[in-house]
Amino acid sequence: MPEVVLCKDCKQSINKEVDQYVVVEKGNDRYPETIAHVICEQKRAASGIGLDEWLRKLRWPIRQ
Repeated sequence: MPEVVLCKDCKQSINKEVDQYVVVEKGNDRYPETIAHVICEQKRAASGIGLDEWLRKLRWPIRQ
């Protein structure tokens, strides 16, 4: 059974033989490498500060 690799940003599967992708974080013996579609990385870089990404990583609750 082939390994399914998901994009870091959009969580869609990446076919390493067909799709264009970039390695975001290199893997080691504990953690696998993190990869993303080229288009997803370009969108993330163009968004500026990346505040949405930080909020998603920290998972801050929305306070009202």
